[in-house]
Amino acid sequence: MGLGNLLIRCLGFAVGAQIGGRIAHRNRPRPYPAPLRNLLDHPARMRYRDPVATLGPFGLGPGETVLDLGCGTGVFTVEMARQVGSRGRVHAVDIQASMVEAARARVESAGFASRVSFHHCGAYRLPLENDSVDAAVAIATLSEMPQPLFAMEELRRVLRPGGRVAVSEELPHTGYARQRTVRHWLQEAGFRFGGRRGTPFCYSLLYFTDG
Repeated sequence: MGLGNLLIRCLGFAVGAQIGGRIAHRNRPRPYPAPLRNLLDHPARMRYRDPVATLGPFGLGPGETVLDLGCGTGVFTVEMARQVGSRGRVHAVDIQASMVEAARARVESAGFASRVSFHHCGAYRLPLENDSVDAAVAIATLSEMPQPLFAMEELRRVLRPGGRVAVSEELPHTGYARQRTVRHWLQEAGFRFGGRRGTPFCYSLLYFTDG
């Protein structure tokens, strides 16, 4: 077999695996595999997922209470903690215990442990008070849930009047949800459009609660 044919076969296998993974995820949404968590921090991903650039449009500020929904390894949690400052609070939530522990270790290493509370739980029933959060951030998270609208309703409960929800999706994720799908979810849950940024490859949406 020539090198050209080998490359074509490898490319075909990769494309087939990607398509198969997306179909399987669509039929049965599930969390990002914890054994592959190191890929979340891979330099190739960080080129388009720089935490400062990703979170910048969401307007997180000193003293705010922020929910990091699906915190994963905590790469964005650390930046959230930096942005809210010593008077702020970040609630980092993930359904996988190993992800929570990875995020905790990262936050402690960064020196922000006093600013972050960690919660090993799902998104449908958050251990937070009503009207207690200024902003909720979901990065490549909502599309991993079988019932994203249930999560949206829970976000409405914990967000303060005038609070905001930021949703960001990226094409390399096998559960990638298109903008029109996510906007439908947000509108169905009663959130008000506030803006969008990015491209179909990696985009962010900002919505607000009434008030």
